[in-house]
Parts: sequence; C-alpha cells; structure tokens
Amino acid sequence: MTEQTEYRELTSKEVTLKLDPKSFGFKSTQELEPLTEIVAQPRVVRALELGTGIRHPNYHIYLSGLIGTGRNELITHALRERILDDSIPDDWIYVNNFEEPDCPLAISLPAGQGIQFRSEMEALIEQLQESLPKAFKEEDFGKEKEKLRQIYRKRGEEVFDKLQKLAGQHELTVQQMPNGEILFIPLKDNRPMTQQEIEQLSPEEMQELESHQDELVGMAGRVLQEQREIQRQLSGDVREVARRFAVQIVEPLINEIQQKFTIPRLKDWLSHFKTHVINHLNLFRDLSDMPPQAATMLAGEGGIDPEQRFLDYRVNVVVDNSHLKEPPIIVEDAPNYRNLFGTIERVVDRAGRVITNFSRIKAGSLLKANGGYLILNLMDALIEPFVWKELKRTLKNQSLEIQVQDQFSMFTLSALQPESIPLKVRLVAFGEPLIYHLLYLHDEDFREIFRVKADFDDEQDRDQETGLIYGRLIRQLSEQEGLLPFNAAAVAELIRVGSRLASHQNKVTSIFSHIGDVAREASFWASREKKKVVQPDYVRQAIQERIFRSDMVAEKIRGLIADGTLLIQLEGTRIGQINGLAVADLGDYTFGRPSRLTASVGVGTAGIINIERESRMSGSTYDKAMLILEGLLRNLYAGEQPLTLSASIAMEQSYGGIDGDSASVAELLCLLSALAEVPLRQDIAVTGSINQFGEVQAIGGVNEKIEGFYDVCHAYGLTGTQGVCIPDANVQNLVLRDDVVQAIQQGTFHVWAVSTLNQAIELFTGIPAGDGSEKNSFHRQVLDRLTEITELLLEQKMTDTGRLLWIPGTPLDLPSDPRPPLPGQ
Repeated sequence: MTEQTEYRELTSKEVTLKLDPKSFGFKSTQELEPLTEIVAQPRVVRALELGTGIRHPNYHIYLSGLIGTGRNELITHALRERILDDSIPDDWIYVNNFEEPDCPLAISLPAGQGIQFRSEMEALIEQLQESLPKAFKEEDFGKEKEKLRQIYRKRGEEVFDKLQKLAGQHELTVQQMPNGEILFIPLKDNRPMTQQEIEQLSPEEMQELESHQDELVGMAGRVLQEQREIQRQLSGDVREVARRFAVQIVEPLINEIQQKFTIPRLKDWLSHFKTHVINHLNLFRDLSDMPPQAATMLAGEGGIDPEQRFLDYRVNVVVDNSHLKEPPIIVEDAPNYRNLFGTIERVVDRAGRVITNFSRIKAGSLLKANGGYLILNLMDALIEPFVWKELKRTLKNQSLEIQVQDQFSMFTLSALQPESIPLKVRLVAFGEPLIYHLLYLHDEDFREIFRVKADFDDEQDRDQETGLIYGRLIRQLSEQEGLLPFNAAAVAELIRVGSRLASHQNKVTSIFSHIGDVAREASFWASREKKKVVQPDYVRQAIQERIFRSDMVAEKIRGLIADGTLLIQLEGTRIGQINGLAVADLGDYTFGRPSRLTASVGVGTAGIINIERESRMSGSTYDKAMLILEGLLRNLYAGEQPLTLSASIAMEQSYGGIDGDSASVAELLCLLSALAEVPLRQDIAVTGSINQFGEVQAIGGVNEKIEGFYDVCHAYGLTGTQGVCIPDANVQNLVLRDDVVQAIQQGTFHVWAVSTLNQAIELFTGIPAGDGSEKNSFHRQVLDRLTEITELLLEQKMTDTGRLLWIPGTPLDLPSDPRPPLPGQ
C-alpha cells in the first residue's frame, strides 16, 4: 500500500446539482403539452410493441415495477398508440334456448347490432301483443270458430241420437245432466215413470229393466268418450285456425327482422322463436277472453307482468360495443371473480325461492375487453378467492364461461349453464418483480401465458430532455387537477428533488407519483399566497413541510444527543473511538443518525469479537463485513508473523438490530486506533464499506447520513472543523439540502471523500499511513503493537483462554473459537 493519493475535500458545487432553467426551452409549464406517453423506458416500449403486434394468444404482457398513481392512464395511452388492428369487436347477446332453457345461447353480432336487435325484438313483442288479440276478435276468426262448432255439435248430436234410439227400443229415455252425467229413465205410455210406478214393478220386470240399463250404460260410456274426442278435435281445429291466423301475422314480421340481421345463428333462433310463439298463443291473449282457470294459471306465472310474461323472448345484450371507435381497453381496478368473469344474478320470488334466468347474465371485464386489452394488478387478482385458477384456465382455453362463484352457493339455486363465449383478449398485468419471479419459477401455467415481460426502471438518465419531461408532467397535473403552472426555475427544483430520490446527480426518479406529490404541495403553498405561478421557493417549502411532518423521531434523537443522553463527542480526539453513521427508515421518512463506535484491545488470541453478533443483534451483511475486516487485517499485518490479539468492537447505545456493511471503515479505524494507541478526530463522522484490499466502497443513504450528522453538529454548535468522510464512489450520489450546501460553501461544515483506507487514516489521525516498513507511520505503530502482543504470548506460552500458543513447527492444536456459531452452522 505504498501508492497513496490524498483524501480530498468536496466543494459546494460537488454536493448538489447546478441547473440552468434557461436550457429547458420554456418559461412556464403553461407553454407545454401534457405528458401522456411512456418516456425513458425502452424495454417497456419494446415489450408493448411485441405484445400488441404478435398474434399468438398466449403473448400476454407483464409490466414489472410500475408503481404510483396514473399508471392505468399511462398504460392505456401506450396501448392505444400501438394498436395495429383497429377493427371493432362484435357485440354479444344471450337469448333463450327454446330446446334447452337451462343452456342460454350466446350469439355474436357486428358492433352496434346487439342493442339494435334488442330494440327490434321489443318492438316485435309489442306489435304481437296488439295484433294477435285483435286478430282473435276479428269477424273472420269468429266465423271460422263458429263453423267448426256447428260441425262438431252436429257430430255430437248424431252420436247422442244413436243412444236415444237404442234407449227407445227398450222403453227408456235418455237425459244428460249439466255436469255431463247420463240418466236412463223408464217409460210408460211414452212418459217417464214415477218413482212409485218403478217401485210397483215385479222382480222380473225390474231385472229386465236393469239389464237394459246395463247395456245402455256401456253404450253411454262409449258415447261420452266419443263426445270428448269430438270436443278434443274441435279444440285442436280451433287452435289450428288460430295458428293459421297467427302465422299470417307473425311470419312477415319475423321475415322482416331476418332480412335485417343476416347472422346464421340468429336466423335459426328466430325460426325457433316463431315456432314458440305459434305454440304459446295464450301468452298474447287478453286475460278477460281466456277461461277462468287458464287466466288464473297464467297470472300466477307472472302473466300479468309483461316483463315476466314474455321473458322467453327477451334479448340480453351482455356486451355492447356500439360506442367504440377502436378495440376496447378495459382497466379492472377490483379484479374479483364477479368483476372479471361476470355473474348470473339471482332474485327471490314471491314464494321465497332464489331463482334466475338468462336475462340476469352479466358480463365481466374479460368479456367487455374481448377483442381488445384488459389491464389489471396481478397481485390483486392473486389474493382474490378462485380468481387465479379460473383466469389461467380461461386464458389457456380462450373461452369464457359465465358462472356464479359464491362461497354461500350451497344455499342458492342456479341451474343455468350459459353457452361459453370464444375469448380473444390481451391481458396486461402489472406487479412487483418478486411476484413475477416466484410465479415464473413455481407456476408452469404462468410462464406459458405471460411470455412478454418488461421492467420499469425506477430511474432514468438526467439529460437535456429531463426539464421538458418534468415540465410536461406538471402540465398534465395542471390539466387533471388544476395545479398552478410552474416556472422553469421551479421545474429545476423538482428535478433536484428527482435526483435526490434517485440518489444520483446524473439520474432522476421515474416514479412520477413522488414528484407529483411535491408538485401538488408546492402549488398549494403558492396558491395560499395568492400566486399565479409556482416559484422555486414554494417547491423548497413543500420539501421542508414534508420533512417537518415526519421528522419527530429524528428531532427527539437529536434532542437526546444534545442533552447528553446519547453520548456523541463532536470535538477533540480519542483513542479507540469514532463516530459512525447509520440510516433509520420509518417508511415515509428516512434520516441519518450518528452512533459512537468503540474498540478495546488486549493481549490474547481470541481474535476480533463482534459484540453485536455475540448479542444476536446483527444481520448477516453486518457479520460478513466483520469477516472481511479480519481478512484485511491478515493482508496488512499477518504476512510474516501470526496475527494474535483479543479485541472487541461495539456500537454504543444501540438497542435494536443492525445490518449492512457501511460501518466497516469506522470499525476498522476504531480498532486500528486502539492497537496503535493513536487518537482519532471526533469532529468527523465516517461511513463506507471496505474490502480485503483496503479499498473503500460505496454505501447507501449517503445524503441522509451527511445531513443527519450536520443536524447534530448544528444543534450542538458548528465549530468550523466538523464534517463527514464518505467513499469517493458516493460523490456522484450527493444531492444535499440547501442549508448543508450553504454551510459547506461557508466553510462551517465539510465533506471529505476517500477511496482507500490509508486516506481515511491520514484524515482522522493527521499522520502518514505509510506501511509496516516506514518508521513512525501509522501502520508501523499497529504492527509494532501486534508484534509486542505476540512476544508477550510467546514468553508466557499461554493464551488468554489458558491453552498453549501455537508455534510454527509444532503440532497444530489451536484453541476453539469462543464465539457462538453463525446462524445455520
């Protein structure tokens, strides 16, 4: 490590963005067009082009990582721009299946003809309701009926006369009662005998009379049966007359509709419709003209209500595309079973039964999007009962079956099995990347269905177009929500916010919902001051207000440091002690807080004890960093002699879990300070991870860490020497608050960047790092102390655990590691 470069102090220009609003090409967002397209997402654009252009049915699209408000509108607009086939899909109707009423028929018609056909059928039913009863009352129909009655009456009389003649031959007369019964009465002198005369007959005469009556009773039965057959034939002939009259009315009307709608299946259904109407003419009769029993039965079946009376002839338009000018793009915000696949509604009739019919079939978003695109959140669909399995089956089979899916279906009745409908829909699902990877690995159907994936990047490069993009975003919000226009300087401030969210000076966030929140709040503060245009001060005010609403915990921690409850030294130097930096994430707010790290070193062979790990308060990444630190120590100091020491490192006053490797530079400096007995500056806090070769590596949350230490120093009192040491690789991530930038500019606060351990050593100790061969160098002092510990152990030939020290050339019998095993070991 002889080659060294000096640590460098950063200027105020290096810790924030310097933007020129004049380069944006506009003075106010009022001059711009709204942002409606997807920008700076080439993978998404290519995926949408493939998904909308390819014809294979299973090329559904999964958009990974798209979050924030307005995403539905963004996807909808992107799909609309890439539609290649602008043909409008068909309408779909359900009609009664006259042959199997429990299986309604699904028929497709060109867009707009669904409601047209329904209107035609409603007009037809109304016309039949008016024309058929009138036809049954016309004189011609009455004459036909009367003519038939006369014919059959004469046949009945002829049959009865035969019975009368036979009775006369046996001196009996026949009398038919009103209820249809036939009586045989004996005659005497061509008059009916009285009861007294009948009783005076001799037994032989009575026996002869009874035999004649028995003979006539048998014939009377045949006469009654023949009369009933004559009456049945009369009723049939009357119905046939009615059918002929009805056909003359119904057939021309149906032929007219068949000429308007040339769909073969529809023509076939209309033929069945005509047959059903002819066979059920009673539906069209006035109840006053019907026999009382028939009228009562029809009324009990809902015949009084025209809607129920002619239910079999209704047309249920489940999909109406008459209003479309392009293929449908449906957004399903609540993808439960009913909303996706449709349902069959049920009602409770007057008898308390749960009933349904084909007119209560309702389409879901899948059917409404048939021939187009359906957008949904896949996670919402996964957590809904029964949805995911049915969705996969429907997409694979390209066929939709509308059924009731109800967890209480055991208490209801639904015998309908509607005919399935061919499905040609492109599903566009968005969700988290983790959901995609889990389903892809564990669900074969998922990777068969979703063959197009696009990752939304949450950040994009900051270039000359960024100002225009952010300006158009504000213009879009102004149109949609009435925000005030922003001037170019205010947009530049929003770009600075975007870079801060992306944690990179050369990038900005693509999660426009976060920028939208800041813009809304800035517009609010500006409007409260009666401003017509948002200035940059109001954007900064919006940021400060957001911090103020969420930083109560951070303020309390600063208060604990200020009153000495949390021990942080901000001046002077100290051996084996340093200020590290951590980040606390509260979800809506992230802030940095300093923590004191200490190290103790003694004679022994226990190695480096990580107190956080021993107390089970550290995460795996933190433990890995400690092991890397041990590897670095071996590289530095164990090349020619054994590395023997007993040391412990702790993060003081830390009572919760800790993870990450950003404290490894601080821990190493603290440990080396304790070994070399060289004090470290306490007015500087440090963050950064380190590898086994002494290179300082980038970490996360650098802005929050610097600002957190600044806030503590500001509360304590700025001395002019305080500052933060960060990895040089993190300089590009700096977008600091204005007050911190101003303090750096004024020289009251400092930020140093280091790329190696030696640079950090020189910054904190003020002496050359050197190497083990250079006298008075820092590393020479560490090596001398390690040599001293080794010599002391060799003299005593004992370790701090009471075991013999291993000496090169002797059998290997190292002491066991007193540390608890790592998780999983």
